[in-house]
Amino acid sequence: MPTDIIEIEIPNSPLPDLVTWLPIEGKKVDFASLTWQGKSEKLMCTHPKNHAILNTMIEMISSAKHSVFLFNWMLNHPKIEKSLIDAAKRLNGRVHVLTTLGTNIFSRYSDEEQAKKDLARLQNLAGNGVYIRLHPESHAKFLIADDELLITSANIVKTSLEQNIETGIRVNDSSTVRSLHSFFSYLWLHEANQHIRPSKKDPRLGNPWSQSDKPSPPVASEKAIWTLHNKRMSLAKAIIDTIRSAKKTLRISTYVLSNADSGIGNQLIEELVSASKKGVSITILYHATRKAIGRPPREHEATGFIRLMSCKGVSIRGHPDLHAKHVIADNHSGLLFTANLDGSHGLNTGIEVGTHLSKEASQSLAEWHDNLFDSFPLELVYSPTSTDLANRQGTKLLELNTILLCSGREYAEVRTRISSLTESPVILCMRENRWIPPETKKDRKKPKPYESRVTIPSIKSGYLVGGLHMVQEGDIFKAELYNSSNFGLHHAHVKPGKYSIELIRPFSDDKVLEMIELHLPAPEKGVLLKEIIDTLKEATAHPELEIKFPLTPTGLAEYVNKNTNKGLLRTHELLGQKLMPVLSLVEAAELVKGIIYSGDKQEMQKILDQSKKPHNFTISNNLIKKLKKLLPEDISEE
Repeated sequence: MPTDIIEIEIPNSPLPDLVTWLPIEGKKVDFASLTWQGKSEKLMCTHPKNHAILNTMIEMISSAKHSVFLFNWMLNHPKIEKSLIDAAKRLNGRVHVLTTLGTNIFSRYSDEEQAKKDLARLQNLAGNGVYIRLHPESHAKFLIADDELLITSANIVKTSLEQNIETGIRVNDSSTVRSLHSFFSYLWLHEANQHIRPSKKDPRLGNPWSQSDKPSPPVASEKAIWTLHNKRMSLAKAIIDTIRSAKKTLRISTYVLSNADSGIGNQLIEELVSASKKGVSITILYHATRKAIGRPPREHEATGFIRLMSCKGVSIRGHPDLHAKHVIADNHSGLLFTANLDGSHGLNTGIEVGTHLSKEASQSLAEWHDNLFDSFPLELVYSPTSTDLANRQGTKLLELNTILLCSGREYAEVRTRISSLTESPVILCMRENRWIPPETKKDRKKPKPYESRVTIPSIKSGYLVGGLHMVQEGDIFKAELYNSSNFGLHHAHVKPGKYSIELIRPFSDDKVLEMIELHLPAPEKGVLLKEIIDTLKEATAHPELEIKFPLTPTGLAEYVNKNTNKGLLRTHELLGQKLMPVLSLVEAAELVKGIIYSGDKQEMQKILDQSKKPHNFTISNNLIKKLKKLLPEDISEE
């Protein structure tokens, strides 16, 4: 019989190389204040209950007596825009803004509704006296008002200034302010290649302003650090030096930790791994949402996560609103900056800024960091067991005490893959976990796939386990080999335990015909179809699965009609509920041999029709020739 019982045991062992986010039971975020103030610097933060960075920006712009210089990746907040317009009127136009509308502004604003609104908003600012230039890589975020500087992780949008967890530092140290002012001036004069025309009748971008033939580089200072493409990367150097200096603790906050396969991204991970080997305790605040629970990391995060979580003393906690960026070594040496720890942008390309913190500021930021770390609701875990995942909402557990149906052609390989489940009991759903670029310009309005993850579908819609595509139909799972990589998300795991899996493959046509022919050649009275059906049922454990056609008289009759040219079915015919023997050509020749040479066709047809066996013969000259050839040679015409 084509049925086999496979005995397997799924261990509750760690899942190798799985890094995923899991919730921490009972955790409720405590949004602590960050209000430390020293002689020349003041720390602040933003969270849903505290809009200190927004209020500071408005206060600095509104109180400026000489000039305002604003550099931010985004500019979309009514209160900030109003403050800039008021300042431009008050300061007779000495308000300068560097921002971006995207690296390919001409295609973006002409096709996307949001980009049109962004352009109109900037054009309105320009029309009210605010000087605006565009830089395609302006990810830095800082504000200079007279002799004061604000460096922050926050973009000028409602989400960042009123909801996210962000940090900022207000500085009045003259050398640091002058350094960032020279940085702004360099970009304004020599790199910002577009400006917004103030004419409301012509909202297009203007031509590049004239540029100096010999640009002067920004003036460095003791505390100010930045990324200026690949010309100067003092920010990356400062981060690496701070990591190397740690003796006991490292505290890091970043929105992403990505692209660690090569370059500066790989170097950062190597430095963190090296610090861990020296016994340094590393805690990282990270951006993570509940939609990431139980799922593998995004492709650009996977390498860094696996390498870090393989180290001793590394802990990563997540929150969906985290956007702050800092590094603190041993509670006294810290940096606050605008870049993400991204190997592709911000540390070796693009425009970013930051500053060294005083010992006292570092201590205060470290305390704030620890408070958030202890209250964040998600943690990154490495190689958990499937039971651990299930207990913490990270997976579903599926029991496999079931019946599997597969084709005979794939039976051997399916059996092998079922047996190998003991090594890899992971079940994947039919969804891809990767960035999906927009196919059309209209699609760009839709949420990004990483921001709007797919929901976990029902297992009845199909899933992959052990290289098998399985679809549930009632109590049966139909299984077929599947080697595509389109299954990308951890969907469930086989529940640990012992299983007896019944694997079934349908009988082949040759085997079914062989069982039918047990009743053939049929006696003259024929054989009932019911007798044949009973034989088929006796030979199968699951007739409805092992036989490809319905085991009813009608189903069997249809199968016989499709196979009348095979084996003994050639000599039988269906009549009602019976399979009757058919009159053969030899038997027909024997019946008419006495008159075959007389040429009486009507008489020969009558003899055949009176036969007890059914036939489809019609006497013709051609049939007579065939019958004569079957008769013995000694039969004469007499």
